[in-house]
Amino acid sequence: MAATQTPYADCPPDEAINPKGYFNRNRVTDFRFGQPRNPVAAQIEDGAELKRFFQHYRDVYVPYAGTNEYTSHALRAFLASLSELSPTKNACINKIESFCFGGKVGLVRRLDPVYELESGGEEIGGAEKQAFYGFLKSISVFAADGDAISFRRMAKSNFRDLKGVGEYFIELQKSSLGGFPRFSAIIRKPYHCMYLATALGEDRWIAISPYWNLDYLNRNAPDMVPAYPNWIDEGGIMRSMVHVKQGDGFWYGRPDDIGSMMDQYYEFQVADYKSKQTKSAFIGQAFIEVEDDNPEYAMGGSSAANAGFDGLANQFEQNFTNKSEDPQSVILSTRPYGSKEAFVFQFSPNTNEQWYQVTEDRAEANIIKANQISRRLLGMDVSAGMNVDAWMSEFEIWSATVGNAYQEFVAEAVNNIILYEAAAHFGREDMLQYSLKFNNPFSEMLKQRRDANNDNNPGGGSEV
Repeated sequence: MAATQTPYADCPPDEAINPKGYFNRNRVTDFRFGQPRNPVAAQIEDGAELKRFFQHYRDVYVPYAGTNEYTSHALRAFLASLSELSPTKNACINKIESFCFGGKVGLVRRLDPVYELESGGEEIGGAEKQAFYGFLKSISVFAADGDAISFRRMAKSNFRDLKGVGEYFIELQKSSLGGFPRFSAIIRKPYHCMYLATALGEDRWIAISPYWNLDYLNRNAPDMVPAYPNWIDEGGIMRSMVHVKQGDGFWYGRPDDIGSMMDQYYEFQVADYKSKQTKSAFIGQAFIEVEDDNPEYAMGGSSAANAGFDGLANQFEQNFTNKSEDPQSVILSTRPYGSKEAFVFQFSPNTNEQWYQVTEDRAEANIIKANQISRRLLGMDVSAGMNVDAWMSEFEIWSATVGNAYQEFVAEAVNNIILYEAAAHFGREDMLQYSLKFNNPFSEMLKQRRDANNDNNPGGGSEV
């Protein structure tokens, strides 16, 4: 006779399983391994307000993660927070941003995102440069808060969103006022944008709102903008939303370093733990317990309240942790009246830092590796020291590969969508032969190094 199996889904998650209850002919039919709790799950679980929102708008909006049954839209906010809470990731983003977008923006002949053109990327000058510069100044670029910004600041903002949550949004607006065409590109923060749950094959729409809660949306309906290349006419203003995402997600993107997410969160946990230890750590060194000479006294909440504390825990905290103005290092307690010998216990502080040091080093290495950069380029100590030639050689390779990929990923939407649509709107199709090129602050230095190498080795081959 086959053993009856209890479905795993029917096992209450918070109840222990007694395997003896499922014996059949001396065989256990069910077994459940221990399940260590993952603290990240609680961090990315939607709070009560978001749950209420998605329950109300079920099958209307697409959450950043999860399903229509169990949403995890909070994952986006969690990932964004790691860019600030993880010191290593924050350092990687800051350094890569300065490397990729720290130089002046170049005005070059058209760069094709896929094909290598003979004249692509060459710097322009003279009348061509002035004409293209004038065309660029006719395009209004705005930050999410409405401030007018440059294309370089837009690129930096888009890059940070890309590294933080794996995507960025740019709204395009075109109109005419008094016969004069106007064109604007506006940054929209990812946490302000959410897809409508359209069916496969239907045009996609993106809702924009500064707050995603029922109370706010009942008073302020979100803006609805079609995803590019579709446009909507709202009172003479044509609107479209450009969405650039990292990865192959169907709706939203993911940061390219998401493989080190647990390490990033671990860095925050360690810093948070040390901060809390400094603020409220237990500092007792000895515990002495003696017989009580008062048979009527009982230590507890009432005795703590009589002593002016909120409770027994508050009394302990205010006497034996760093929250106290004058913490005590010896705890004197009593056993019930009539007990025998006294009890003395000494607390030995944990001074072994090796485990924390090793795990922090491994977390740091994983984050650096996931961000495709090195300790040397980050300016950290390396075994070979900060040799300038070694640093520049490594940076030159990194800049031509990883750095160039970031620059092209951000520049593609600018050159092939924003400038294309602006040129068509202004009737300046002649400007489509030019592109913007984002440069690193060492581009001129690298060019001089390459020219020097060519001068020293004009044949192009290796020296014997």
